Amino acid sequence: MFDMAVQPEPDPPNISTITRFFEAIKSGDYAELRNILTPDAVTRWPQSGELITGAMACVRVYENYPGGPPAYSVQKVSGCGDHWVAELLADYGAERWYAVSVIEFEGGQIARMTDYFGPSFAAPEWRRGLVELEHIDG
Repeated sequence: MFDMAVQPEPDPPNISTITRFFEAIKSGDYAELRNILTPDAVTRWPQSGELITGAMACVRVYENYPGGPPAYSVQKVSGCGDHWVAELLADYGAERWYAVSVIEFEGGQIARMTDYFGPSFAAPEWRRGLVELEHIDG
């Protein structure tokens, strides 16, 4: 019988790799991106229907990002083994977006990512008495 109260310890190497990945995007360290990704890594962006196949294709996307890629801030990483989820803030200059990356590892490198993005928006007035407002720092 599986005891739900017993949680495995987080895997610091994978957490560190995820953090390094988003820092490398922000700093433009594309050599580091190539080290972190498997050569045949696949990134999916379901909202736009895009599939980025291969570490070099991922690097080219960020190298050619108009105005530079977003400055990601990792808010939370959870998971274990080879399956992880990163919650992020993405600063696009004038806009702040929220993102979630579902990340799969192979041999200590990122092999697959599925990213979901959403812009900030004001909470509707009708919910004000029903919820608490949360402030998230970047």
